[in-house]
Amino acid sequence: MNLKYKAAYLFAIIAFFSLKSCDILEKYELPEEGSIPDATPPMAKFTFKQGEGLGDIWKTYTFSNQSISATSYVWTFENGKTSTELEPSNTFPGEGTYSVSLTAKDNLGVESTFTEEITVVEPAAPAVTDPVLINPDFDKQAKSSGSDCACAGWINKSLGDQGESSSGNGSDVVKFDNDESDAIYQEFEVQANADYTITIVTQFKDLTSGGSFPSMLELRVLAGSAYVSGYSPAYYATAAEYPQNGFGYTSIPQVEDPANNLLVNVLNNPNDSGYLTTQYSFNSGANTSVALFIRGIGGDGTDADNKGYPYNNGDEELRIDSVVIEAQ
Repeated sequence: MNLKYKAAYLFAIIAFFSLKSCDILEKYELPEEGSIPDATPPMAKFTFKQGEGLGDIWKTYTFSNQSISATSYVWTFENGKTSTELEPSNTFPGEGTYSVSLTAKDNLGVESTFTEEITVVEPAAPAVTDPVLINPDFDKQAKSSGSDCACAGWINKSLGDQGESSSGNGSDVVKFDNDESDAIYQEFEVQANADYTITIVTQFKDLTSGGSFPSMLELRVLAGSAYVSGYSPAYYATAAEYPQNGFGYTSIPQVEDPANNLLVNVLNNPNDSGYLTTQYSFNSGANTSVALFIRGIGGDGTDADNKGYPYNNGDEELRIDSVVIEAQ
């Protein structure tokens, strides 16, 4: 073989092995200098909590990101809604099952996706408890000052004279004397937008022969939103702790404002001197505190014993044996 062909043959062999070496290097490419394998790839994970409170807050869920080894996040909720926050919240349209996904990525571009099916259910309404009244049976007991009285726990001298102790129906009762400005008042906690029933046991003395002003018993449930400005109600454990004036409602015009009343009812003399049971219902509306105010009315308002209040009882005594308030 002459020199010319030898050179061509040698060049072909070199070219062949050069191409094979490139293929091998490409197939078994070595890592860049100083690089290390991703020993801690990301792992996406989350937990969630349903909102608690009034209204539609139950539709809103907050998400707690439990991912590891990640630096960026993409959340996908229903209908294509997304978020890149670390721990977002999402308000779902309503009850149903919704898929929520979290994709977590690290700085090397490695991704992990975690998906959870969330069943959204409106919680059952919390049970409404019965309000707590102090001395609902009008037992003669200590009050914040003065002698023991069946009116203990029920005094508000800004609105009326305190009812008096008496006996009847086999126990103590509170009495509203004829022609006097006697009343009882107490504040108590309620649950907003709940229904309640008031059961009251009363006695009217016989209609006075020839009396011109028959007695009537007026019952009002007053909204806590109209308490005297700056007042925060306190709920006491005993009757002796209750103040006697200057709290809650402090004037009769405030009491008689229709906007402040959740319930107004007047019980006329039934011409029956027995103890009778009457029920009334009210809704608490937006209030979490209300006041119960009961007074005798029907008098002419001019008796010297009305002590400056703009009302008085009629010609017959009234008695209250008990008051019970229950959630419906």
